[in-house]
Amino acid sequence: MERPDLPLAEWIVLALVAERPSHGFAIAALTAEGAEIGEFWYISRPMVYRSITRLVERGLITPIGPEESDRGPQRVIYAATRSAKTAVSRWLSEPVAHLRDIRTDLTSKLVLLQRRETSPARLVERQRAVIDEIEESLRAKEHDGDSLTQAIYAWRLEHVRAARGLLDAVDVDSTRPTVQTG
Repeated sequence: MERPDLPLAEWIVLALVAERPSHGFAIAALTAEGAEIGEFWYISRPMVYRSITRLVERGLITPIGPEESDRGPQRVIYAATRSAKTAVSRWLSEPVAHLRDIRTDLTSKLVLLQRRETSPARLVERQRAVIDEIEESLRAKEHDGDSLTQAIYAWRLEHVRAARGLLDAVDVDSTRPTVQTG
């Protein structure tokens, strides 16, 4: 299976279902504002259910049965297909290509790797290589153009520095990619 082209919310929902079969309410609880995933990338409950519908339509997850509940309606449990699990593993190891995606995509991948108790070392190493290329490109242009253009390049180089700081703070020797402080 080719890597599916999914928005970040759908990747996160798919990654959570790939961890273990689950229902939409449980995923929405993880992605709620201030929750484990939602602290870094909030996904509203309606968006979680929309994502599940789209993932089912694309054949990436499948309903496997109901979960009985004393508190509310019966919930449908979903499981990821084998090819979807492979796609999630591949996606989690791929660096982001743009600085603008560090805050959203990269931090989400790091949090999801932590949940899986998987070392982020491969992702961090690959991300450093991308950041190096971005910096090289920006350095080649940082003195071009007028003062506004130069200011924008300087600002983008500060984003490179911040991205490096994030990567430096991730403990790559652990399967729990905690952030080093102090």
